[in-house]
Amino acid sequence: MADPKDTKVKTETTPDADKALESFLNRDQGTESAEKQTKPDTDKKKINKRILIIAIAVVAVAALVALLIFTRSQTKSEYNEDEATVHPADITLGVNADGEHTAQVALDEDGNIKKNGSGNLVSYVPADISRIDVENTDGSFSVTSKTPEGEATVYTLVGFEDYPMQSGIADGIATDASAMAFTKIISPDGNLADYGLDKPKAKVKVAFQDKTAAQLRVGSEAPGEAGTYIAFGDSDAVYLAAKDAVDSFMYSVNDFISLAVTDTPEDSDNSTFKTLTVSGSRYSEPITLEPNKDKAVDAAYIVTAPRRMYANAVESYDIAGSVRGLYAAKVVCVNPSDSQLEDYGLAEPYAEVDAVYPDAEIKLSASQADDSGNAYLFNPAKKIVYSIQQATLSWAKTSVEALMPQYVFAVKLDAVSGIKFSSGSDSYTIDVSTTTEQQDDEEGNTQDVQVTTATCDGKKLDSDNFQVFFQNLNAIENKGDNGSGGDEVLSFTYSYSTDRSDDTVKVYDTGSAQYAVTLNGDIVGSASKSYIDSLISQPAALIKGDPVNTL
Repeated sequence: MADPKDTKVKTETTPDADKALESFLNRDQGTESAEKQTKPDTDKKKINKRILIIAIAVVAVAALVALLIFTRSQTKSEYNEDEATVHPADITLGVNADGEHTAQVALDEDGNIKKNGSGNLVSYVPADISRIDVENTDGSFSVTSKTPEGEATVYTLVGFEDYPMQSGIADGIATDASAMAFTKIISPDGNLADYGLDKPKAKVKVAFQDKTAAQLRVGSEAPGEAGTYIAFGDSDAVYLAAKDAVDSFMYSVNDFISLAVTDTPEDSDNSTFKTLTVSGSRYSEPITLEPNKDKAVDAAYIVTAPRRMYANAVESYDIAGSVRGLYAAKVVCVNPSDSQLEDYGLAEPYAEVDAVYPDAEIKLSASQADDSGNAYLFNPAKKIVYSIQQATLSWAKTSVEALMPQYVFAVKLDAVSGIKFSSGSDSYTIDVSTTTEQQDDEEGNTQDVQVTTATCDGKKLDSDNFQVFFQNLNAIENKGDNGSGGDEVLSFTYSYSTDRSDDTVKVYDTGSAQYAVTLNGDIVGSASKSYIDSLISQPAALIKGDPVNTL
């Protein structure tokens, strides 16, 4: 048998190979069993068999060629692999008389790099660092560190001790500074200007707990995103470092500061404001929100200025949720001057919020958003300007119209004691009572169930019909402002089992497709003419016992 090693795969066919393939496809099928030879064989079967054989042969040849290409590709990849990425460089590390760390590239007798590769210019861990000083194109900063025995390292941004720091930033710089890793030696004595090291993008000085120090210069980016050029100490040797091994040295002071604009309250009782006022150049007059404390009305907040109304549930919740526990995209400026606030559009803010909580008062101001939706946000208590998506600041883009309730007036049935309904000459008074009874469920468990009874002139009304009628009253959708005046077409008044005073809703025909609606004499919006016209006919059906449909 031939040795497999002697087998050669060719990507081009030879005349001999063509003949071999033709011989294979036209080979004698006489080896089939006698039983098969005795069966009738049509031309169609022969053609199909030949096509199948050709397909198998093609697939086999394609697989063989693919294997050859893959094998050659792997061999080429291994052959061209840069040894510098898998072998350590030959350098000598030391400390001079001044306590400065040094590195010497080993050269052969011809002055060439003896052994290229990767390595670390210093070999410490972050806990060994006492101070890091960085000067870069964005300014300068200093970080000190202290590692109590058995505890995590604590970092301090010098000069900004009162500002909360963002987690992980100082750790990243300390990790890079404790190793100063490189991936390759570029030149043992290069022209620094060729690598952007004559005017470095960053200068780093690291002081260690052992009283030694190290300096690093960060130059320009290498072509093809291969990395970043660096130089160590006062040597002219140039190294290549991975970009993510030195990018932390390009941070600014702002990168250290926490992105938490406002804190989340530790106690849930302090999460709801007492009052919240929105103002600024965007608003013609301030808008004030307060929590709704009346349990009879199904609303979380009330708008008390510039007009009194129950607030739209979604809009008011969004506003309430965009004050505490707020995080920004980045810090832009710390301790800004008046001129800087003016530059950021915050001297006369586009929008401001003043929210009073049981434990704190929070004031924030925002600029108008740019084309990307980003706005500047200033917290005067922290003296920090942030960048943030205005979409997260509901109080900076709300309006009286947006705060109008979704429904004209929604109350809770268990608080209602009566409904007076009138339209034209028709008038109905419905008495309502809700009690709590104990009932057993299907599994035999006892639970409290609220049971509502409605009567008119002593006649008990169908419970399901009344529930639908009440839901229709609550579901009069507010279509927004639509003027006032016109003839009254509908009036209904709620009385309550609580100490809440009666509320009266009136609907007026303004001559348009929308009816104007008032609550206790104040305009609250408008309602669909077709909806109100359908609602007007329902009390008569309810009293008669006819079906009442959901509108």
